[in-house]
Amino acid sequence: MSAATDAVRCLVYAPYSFSGRGPAESCAQIAGGMAAAGVRTEVHAGRRRSALPQGVRVREPFPLIGGRLPWRAVEDAALRRLETRFRAVLADADPRTTVAHFWPGTPSRLVAEARDRGILTVREMINSACATSGPILDGAYARLGLAPAHAVTAAVIQGETEELRLYDRFFASNPEVERSLLALGVAEGQILPTTFGWRPDRFAGQSPIARGSGVRAVFVGRIGVRKGVPELLEGWAAADVDGELLLVGSVDAEVAGLVEQHTRSGRVRLWGYADNPGAVFAGSDLFVFPTWEEGGPQVTYEAAGCGLPVITTPMGAARLVEHERTGLVVDPGSPDQIAAAVRRLADDVATRHAYAAAARAAAARFTYERVGAARAELLRGALSAHRSPV
Repeated sequence: MSAATDAVRCLVYAPYSFSGRGPAESCAQIAGGMAAAGVRTEVHAGRRRSALPQGVRVREPFPLIGGRLPWRAVEDAALRRLETRFRAVLADADPRTTVAHFWPGTPSRLVAEARDRGILTVREMINSACATSGPILDGAYARLGLAPAHAVTAAVIQGETEELRLYDRFFASNPEVERSLLALGVAEGQILPTTFGWRPDRFAGQSPIARGSGVRAVFVGRIGVRKGVPELLEGWAAADVDGELLLVGSVDAEVAGLVEQHTRSGRVRLWGYADNPGAVFAGSDLFVFPTWEEGGPQVTYEAAGCGLPVITTPMGAARLVEHERTGLVVDPGSPDQIAAAVRRLADDVATRHAYAAAARAAAARFTYERVGAARAELLRGALSAHRSPV
């Protein structure tokens, strides 16, 4: 590998508040993994309230006061200044060694400017393309007889579809994301197959929460239509196994009544939001995540890493869940399949334990250190091809 290739500089544009949660935290951990693998990584953040991994250079618009005020109070001014400063960095960057890694929310004009300067542009696909996710979510709401209340409107779809035409490459976190890009006419060679990941240290030393008799299934995530919670509740009731379903997360208003109805049965318990679900995972037997639409859900890697077999959909499987090896893959919107999968793993303890062991072993390949190192190699290859087009 040449010295020029070794000196890859990755300018990460992430217009978020870095507070240790959500996409910003995934961005931070990925950046840390790439830095550890020898990429000179700079994160241009809306603001920082938590430390980023060692080796990552952080640039923020208001480093002295930005972290002391509510994000809503500084967001507009911070993002304007972030864009101005990033534009100056692009002007001084060497296109031969520089990659611009853009996260959702980036102004299209900034991407266009990077490309005009000959800099390789890479888009992070947190989820599948909106042109795919919008109709999927419309169908999920229609199944329940509800008007769509999600944010993927026709205008959003059009805007993102136009934006995606600006990029040279795409980090695609699972096969479903890849398919959504191909459906938009993105060339296969533009796609960089990757994943999100997890941090084992975050879950070390967690004592399991108390439990009763029977099997405990756990769901972790936003409790709403998109994550398949109505189908999960229906499937759990139909499974009629001895045990409880634990719902961990914040409840969307659209399903609050349905959740309350099922909790009255005594077989479903609402745990609420958990900043660290390690204790819940440690005290459960299986993870159920029948989501309609995702990218590469970090929670799948975390649950598997904590030793839980996973029942999920193709969207929720990421690149970890293999049917009848690390868990069971069901169709989205299928309470009957959820019920059958729950019954199978509840009744067959040997199979449940075998899947759990395989899931834990598989999750070891998806720590953020390994994910970042693999992404670093993808960037090196993409930059080499960008410098020497066929």
